[in-house]
Amino acid sequence: MIFAIFTNVEIYFNFFSHSGKVVLWVALSYNLKLAIMKTKLFLIIAACFNSFLFCQDSLKVNHQEVRWVAITPLNNKISKVNGLAFGLGLDSKYLFKEETALNLQKVNGLNLEINPLGILFWLFYDPAKTANVETVQVNGLNISPAGYFRGISHNGFSISLYNYGHTMNGVMGSLANFDIEKGNGVFVSILGVSSKEMKGVSFSAFNNTEILRGVQIGIVNENIDGKGLQVGLVNKSNKMKGLQIGFWNKNGKRTLPLINF
Repeated sequence: MIFAIFTNVEIYFNFFSHSGKVVLWVALSYNLKLAIMKTKLFLIIAACFNSFLFCQDSLKVNHQEVRWVAITPLNNKISKVNGLAFGLGLDSKYLFKEETALNLQKVNGLNLEINPLGILFWLFYDPAKTANVETVQVNGLNISPAGYFRGISHNGFSISLYNYGHTMNGVMGSLANFDIEKGNGVFVSILGVSSKEMKGVSFSAFNNTEILRGVQIGIVNENIDGKGLQVGLVNKSNKMKGLQIGFWNKNGKRTLPLINF
């Protein structure tokens, strides 16, 4: 009888032990499925949220406006001006306007600036401290008593007090100086023409470029890598393939008066 009691106790113990394992396994499986469901739900919500943001951005792009006449600085909603843009200037950072979220705004036609503070901007503006990113492109004619800052590119004809623009293509005149990223065309200035890359003709008292593919005419002409012609009182180049004509000429190979090649 005692043996039977112990046998029954062992059976009951094994039964409840096995049942506990089953219950534990079921609980773990349920928690795992619940965690997977929560993860899927989170991913679905995240995907929907991202899609919503993308749709909002698309709506903003679709709502960008095209104007015939606009006042500068350009409003954030304006993507293109086909006609006349006039006002204080195109650069937003230095004209107390919120930074535009648009990749590139365009002006096709006439850009007329009437900024009375141009002389102050010319004295204190430092293009080296400005982000080297295009924000506005002008195609046509620009007339300004001030000038462009680094975020502006131009294709056509321009006359201004100064020009610190990004990429300039065409015929450009400045009463003071140029300090640009790239120049393609003819550039005439009283004080100086400075650029990282110049393809064309630069005519000024002081001409300085890193890469020259064209002609420099002035009192002092300098470049690092040049192909073309330098005409001036002093001509300097680290590597020049072309002709130097002036009182003193220096290239990577030799230094000669009058003519160097």
